Amino acid sequence: MAVVNVVDGLTAEILINGDPATEYPDPDPIQVTHEDNAIRAYQIKRTASNYIGAESGQNFSIRMRVSQPLGHRSMAHAKLTMDVEVDGISVWPLVCDRPFFKKHPDGAVWEGVVSGPKDGKGRACTVREFSFLKIQTNSDITESKTIKRQEAHMKQKGTIVITVHNASAGRAGGPTIVVPKKGAFLKKDEANVSEKAVKGTAKSHAAMLGKAKKTVRGPVFRTEKKDGEDYFVAKFIFNYRDYDSLKQMHVIPRDPSPIPSLSSRSESPSASSSRQASATPEMPQMSQKEVFEKFKTWLKSQEGSLELNTTKGRRAAKVKKERGEKRGLSDAVESPIKKLKVDKDGVVDLTSDNEANEEEAVARGVAESERDRANTEASDDEDELFVQQRRR
Repeated sequence: MAVVNVVDGLTAEILINGDPATEYPDPDPIQVTHEDNAIRAYQIKRTASNYIGAESGQNFSIRMRVSQPLGHRSMAHAKLTMDVEVDGISVWPLVCDRPFFKKHPDGAVWEGVVSGPKDGKGRACTVREFSFLKIQTNSDITESKTIKRQEAHMKQKGTIVITVHNASAGRAGGPTIVVPKKGAFLKKDEANVSEKAVKGTAKSHAAMLGKAKKTVRGPVFRTEKKDGEDYFVAKFIFNYRDYDSLKQMHVIPRDPSPIPSLSSRSESPSASSSRQASATPEMPQMSQKEVFEKFKTWLKSQEGSLELNTTKGRRAAKVKKERGEKRGLSDAVESPIKKLKVDKDGVVDLTSDNEANEEEAVARGVAESERDRANTEASDDEDELFVQQRRR
């Protein structure tokens, strides 16, 4: 049910087929066009706006409730009047008066329902109940006069507004609200309109009246609004749309992407093991001798590459980048830039810094090669010894 935060004890709600409709807060700020800034601020503070879902053929009604602290036996004003408008058309007023709370104990709740406009008096009074009518759009309607007329007619469709005022006691009786027969609520054959007439509004439904039924007219009063039209107690706005339109307007979240079922996302361990086993080729059964021969063949094939990789790795590990050195993607190393040396007499020495060390580097390289070859031969001896032991 909708409430206005600054007015405790007053609620409004829409009943669809007798049950309270789910309400969705209006994502847009309250729009008031009053020229007086103070009055505009006052009305914004006392207005509540919500959306509800609508489906074709559903009956709907408006229910108002008044309770403490707003409604009590010593209310500041004799009556609260509630003017109900559907699609911009006044349909019927509700009146909550002070005598109700005087006749009932503290904590009583006054309730009033409007299910449609009433006509006639006494036993001749009838009501035509509200229902939702789907609006059909047509791109074939192109005449500008027709489009403008439909646009004006559709401007307030899809809205329900209840305005509550403080009122005087007044007197019983008064004129009955007469709903115009033409240019008011849509009929089924009038629900086909131009696309341009509702463009940008996402309007999907309008209110339609059912057949007349006998009903109780209820009390009617002639009252006066004590605070004037502008200073109402509260205003409730309900905008009704189909659920697709509510999603397009981001009033309600869109449907999430389909989520794969649990069975498609996971499988039992046994099924997974079976699937993996079927995908993995089965290893042939071999004797111990066959396994040893394969290992021996593999070991010999690795000897050459092992020696090459080991020697290359050791040499690469000893190469360090010096200042001014450029290195490409390969292991080749360019000669470092020569450094200039100046002795105490000012003579420039243009000899390379590395010339003195070249012979020493060559000697180290030869020693390392001899050591690598010795290590490889020792490794071969160990492999041969391992093979002989396996044969025994």
